[in-house]
Amino acid sequence: MESNYILAKRPKDPNHIRSEETLQGHTEKVVESFQIIFGTLDKPTPFARRWLEFFKLDLNQYRAFHLNTLASCVLHDIGKANSGMKQALSKEGCYVIRHEHLSGLILMLPEVKESLSANKEIDFHIVLSSVIGHHLRASREEFGQLNPNNSEKNFKIYWNGVLDCFRLLTRLVGLPPIDIKVSPLWAEEERYGHYNYTHLTRELKNALSRWKNTTRKDQTLKRLLRAVRSALIVSDSAGSGLVRRGKELSQWLASCFSEQNLLSSLDIEEKVILPRIKQIEANNGTSFRWNDFQDLAETLPDRSLLLASCGTGKTLAAWRWIKGQLAKEKRSRVIFLYPTRATATEGFKDYVAWAPEADAALIHGSSEYELEGLLENLDDERQDKDFSTEEGLYALAYWQRRIFSATVDQFLAFLQNSYKSICLLPVLADSVIVIDEVHSFDYSLFSALKNLLKEFAIPVLCMTASLPVQRVSELQKCDVYVFPSQENLPDLQRVSNMPRYKVRFLESQEQVIETVKSQTNKGKKILWVVNTVERCQELAQQMQIENKCYHSQFKLEDRKDRHREVIAAFQQRGKPVLIITTQVCEMSLDISSDVLISEIAPITSIIQRMGRNNRSARPRDGVLGEVYIYAASSITPYSQEDLAGAEEFISELVKAEAVSQTMLQELLEKYGPKERTKNPYTAFLENGPWATKEGSIRQTKDYKVPAILDTDIARYRKLLESGKAFDGLLVPVPQRFAANRLGRYPRVAPGNHYSKEFGFLNRPLEVKHE
Repeated sequence: MESNYILAKRPKDPNHIRSEETLQGHTEKVVESFQIIFGTLDKPTPFARRWLEFFKLDLNQYRAFHLNTLASCVLHDIGKANSGMKQALSKEGCYVIRHEHLSGLILMLPEVKESLSANKEIDFHIVLSSVIGHHLRASREEFGQLNPNNSEKNFKIYWNGVLDCFRLLTRLVGLPPIDIKVSPLWAEEERYGHYNYTHLTRELKNALSRWKNTTRKDQTLKRLLRAVRSALIVSDSAGSGLVRRGKELSQWLASCFSEQNLLSSLDIEEKVILPRIKQIEANNGTSFRWNDFQDLAETLPDRSLLLASCGTGKTLAAWRWIKGQLAKEKRSRVIFLYPTRATATEGFKDYVAWAPEADAALIHGSSEYELEGLLENLDDERQDKDFSTEEGLYALAYWQRRIFSATVDQFLAFLQNSYKSICLLPVLADSVIVIDEVHSFDYSLFSALKNLLKEFAIPVLCMTASLPVQRVSELQKCDVYVFPSQENLPDLQRVSNMPRYKVRFLESQEQVIETVKSQTNKGKKILWVVNTVERCQELAQQMQIENKCYHSQFKLEDRKDRHREVIAAFQQRGKPVLIITTQVCEMSLDISSDVLISEIAPITSIIQRMGRNNRSARPRDGVLGEVYIYAASSITPYSQEDLAGAEEFISELVKAEAVSQTMLQELLEKYGPKERTKNPYTAFLENGPWATKEGSIRQTKDYKVPAILDTDIARYRKLLESGKAFDGLLVPVPQRFAANRLGRYPRVAPGNHYSKEFGFLNRPLEVKHE
């Protein structure tokens, strides 16, 4: 191999090696991708300008960005030119040392450092950090460690492959030639005829520590590193994934970043707003009329918080804001971000799906589960799969779309160094963003939102019905304008001040049951919200009337059906309805109940649940929605901290003759929870020269995993063999019920715990005998 070519990718046909599977060919494709997306040294693309703007870099930093990213693209995989990688790619063994770590060690050779330093516009430490971190597996503690699955502790470097890359870099940026005199035989110990490279590991760690200390207060240099490393990851993903799928780089990438595809305010008016208005008029049988706050939304600044009650038309107001932003400056994409898969799906159905099919996209966690199953095994290094490239390929599929509805994790997870999310940065960086239901963000997710607002330049509109005053203040510190001021919008003030609810507290479970039966006999539509799936299921089985339960532990195909059934039940007239549900109702159900029954929950959750009661923007005069609140048998899944102020809040509501949405906001400000003062660690911003993925951007309290029922395995295998999506078979189950796996794919859970009516239960279903 050494005399012919060095592999960078596992060949599809070992007897016919394609150019792009070699180190030289792959490197050239990555460089080509970078130049198509970002331009040449003297001519940046319009997208490159927006990329720098996103990272808060001036255009005069473009040369430094271009040269450092170009050098990183050329040198990122030189560590693949070694005998261990040869064995791994030819399926004859596994690697000895991670290739990107070896790339960094090669860069630490004195003759290499001297050559790179000859170009004063190339920052050696930025290139080094980008190269070792382009797979997000570079921590100071684990850098340079040998593969524990390989007994070999030494390897051979194929210097001809390394030097081919340096010759390419010399042609591109004008570096002096390199003469490497070090032995090609490397070992982590003193060994005859071998080069002991352990001092390079120490020197690299010390060099990056010193550089991190000297740049601690240099925001520009830190932003430049983030922009360069991210651009390398993006270019590597495109140069690998697109080529492997047979895409022609220049044509495909040009279609993603063409200025001809920029969205204008007219596009939004014609493709989204007008079709939605027509649907509203058809459903209501009346002419549509904009209200005052929706008209004013179009004039809001590029960083705004829209606070308005449920049913007031926030989402159409958001589209008016988007229209206003695009009137100031055209951008390539619009993104709606939601806290859950269900809300993202509803947002897609209501507003994004109106856009042309080629422009619209829905992204959430259950998509492409085959890939997610693979990614759970990233630590299985024996196969040396390039999982990050697979993850990047998943993201590349969305580069050509223009209007998105997605879960917030998909786009903001880059803040914790999610590879897939970093590969979506070309979408994010040239977008107008709406982030809905921000009241539901946990502490970590809200911190991620603040980091986005503080560290990156992009238009963002936050939306919710209510938000604790401390969180409003935190957003204002991020230069977010709070809208509306109800004093200037009498129409909105009148709706907010209108008596809407009568709240009562029930002292016992017996009173709760009696209330449900009494209200059902009166023909009322009842929404009963409990805090755990288990209690939801127990109550649904206990009640001896027609009922339905709706929660998160259904197969996706059944949950989709159940969602439609719940919506339809509340829309039908003249028939009582009882739906027992959980927190899933707080954001994804567009319904209006006559009666709401709820367990005590955090204040913002109670307000959201009340938003599903007497929901009309202008309730009938004198008609109040009935709200009953009671204490659950256990505070699970909440903590005492989560429930702080809730009892006092409820007590005030019960004392009132009638409750308005204005009163809810005032009491939220009075009793709402206090925010923590210390922000969680953010890897993308704080890793410095190192780069490792640091887990979720959420506080994870949910110990459920997606699984396939053992009774669905035959269906699953059939779908898998036919190449069709099997997402519909997935059901979230507690981890203890999903110990086994189908190969590297989903876990398996017992089918006798599942019912289409009640979902996945903690105990087997009782079989009824005639």
